Amino acid sequence: MSEKNQKSIVWAIRIFVSLVFILSAYAKLYPSPLMGISTFEVKYLGGIGIKGDLAKIASRLIIGLEFSIAILLLLPYYLKKNVIPTTIALLSVFAIHLAMQAYGGLASNCGCFGDLIPMTPLQAMFKNLFTIGLLLLPLTKFKNAFEDSKNIHPIFHIGLSVSLLMFIFILPQGASTNQPPKEIKKGESQYSIYFDDVAEEDKLLCFFSPTCEHCMATGKELFELKNKYPDLIPEVRVLFMDEEGSGSVNEIKQYFDFVGTEFDYKVLTIEEFIPLFWGDHDFPGIKFLRVGEERLFFDGSEDNKFDADKLIEAIKRTD
Repeated sequence: MSEKNQKSIVWAIRIFVSLVFILSAYAKLYPSPLMGISTFEVKYLGGIGIKGDLAKIASRLIIGLEFSIAILLLLPYYLKKNVIPTTIALLSVFAIHLAMQAYGGLASNCGCFGDLIPMTPLQAMFKNLFTIGLLLLPLTKFKNAFEDSKNIHPIFHIGLSVSLLMFIFILPQGASTNQPPKEIKKGESQYSIYFDDVAEEDKLLCFFSPTCEHCMATGKELFELKNKYPDLIPEVRVLFMDEEGSGSVNEIKQYFDFVGTEFDYKVLTIEEFIPLFWGDHDFPGIKFLRVGEERLFFDGSEDNKFDADKLIEAIKRTD
């Protein structure tokens, strides 16, 4: 194989792996930076025991490293000596962790590409092993196809380091998710701070994200049920997660335009929303409350998704 072809292959590998790291970092910021990072912290880092402020720092460190590696793979500095070996080492550590998760029977989304591209630990492990195999080629078979430059400019080095550190320590502001649960007495509800009447008679309390398609479809279904059974279906109260970090006013208006009516609602920041619902459940969430007591709970769009027949059955029960 000619030297020109070898150089082309090495460049193709570097570009491909760089794009993989960019996609991985971007996916953790999807669909918005605040929502994406919070999801990564709570669902994925929290799932392996990294929580609180440590999760905030770890999430930004991981995303910052992914962007940094993507950039460094395209630059000619210390590729053979530092950049590629370090990248292989990091991928190996993650592959071992993913293998342990797969061995333990975990088959849900591991969070490597956030919610943008769901992957099981086993799939992510093979992705890492494939990437490691690609990166080994420039260090072995094609080691003479490119040259390392060891004269990295100090300004670039300082700029990259400062940018990474700034990214790590930008922490979202909001309510702490480590507050102890408040004791709830019979006939009361933890949601009374949002809706004064939520513990009076029957209520449907919904946990929605305003741009979630399943949440929109469920809201429309509730509106249609309310029209069909006006004396049976309880009043609806909605807690919206603020996706945009600014009240999500336009998103919520578009939500109600789609549904065809407007429910009584409150908007919570992501950090306020997490301990109430999002950490252990998925959108859309609907709780049937009787005098503040939970009688039925739907969440997600799969096994425990909203079922109108089950709701009507629960409402009709008098016990």
